[in-house]
Amino acid sequence: MKEDLFKDYQERLNVLDENIRAVGLKYARDFYLNKNCSKEEAIERGIVKAEMEKRNLDRNG
Repeated sequence: MKEDLFKDYQERLNVLDENIRAVGLKYARDFYLNKNCSKEEAIERGIVKAEMEKRNLDRNG
């Protein structure tokens, strides 16, 4: 379902690291379904959140 929900944004997703893409899609789905975001806003917020988490893990790990 996650993949189908954001299939219009496949080009945007294809440029991402596989882990960022997977986590970003999870967050995007949550934003879209629970926070009343548009799909575009949800996908961008999901990607940003996933990238920020990765940076924090890289810096602290």
